[in-house]
Amino acid sequence: MRLLSKYPMTETQLSQQLGVTRAAVGYHLHLLMEAGLITIEKVEPERHGILQKYYTPLAFLFIIDPDHMPQDVKRYYIRMQIEHLRGMFTVFQLYHHVSEVSSRNFEKLAVAMVKQLKIVGQKHVKDLAHGDAESLRVKIYAEALANLTKQKEWHNLFQG
Repeated sequence: MRLLSKYPMTETQLSQQLGVTRAAVGYHLHLLMEAGLITIEKVEPERHGILQKYYTPLAFLFIIDPDHMPQDVKRYYIRMQIEHLRGMFTVFQLYHHVSEVSSRNFEKLAVAMVKQLKIVGQKHVKDLAHGDAESLRVKIYAEALANLTKQKEWHNLFQG
């Protein structure tokens, strides 16, 4: 989805970018189309007369609601947030702006971050119509993290 949010791509282009087979990409594109998350922006003939479909998302940013997703998807999404937080905390530790955090607390922080992303994302729905999707993602993450630093449970963690 993130690749498609940059510019429309064909199944072949996505396959090359992701390093997976065209069949795998085609399968997932089919699922995304059925779910109403992507559409075909244009169809162009290539050199051999075969029509190439260019896929694009229906939105450039999706706000994920952790309260309305299957548990296996939620676990995956929480692990993804842990990776994002790990990157942020690496930078914070370089500049001594964060305390040590245990594995258990890191997972709790990831869950709290997911909730904040939903809250902040909903607040910025109006911003989705204009501007750069990546800039908006950064803005939402920054605001969500700033909100966490103000919460009593996490305040001391960010005092470094």
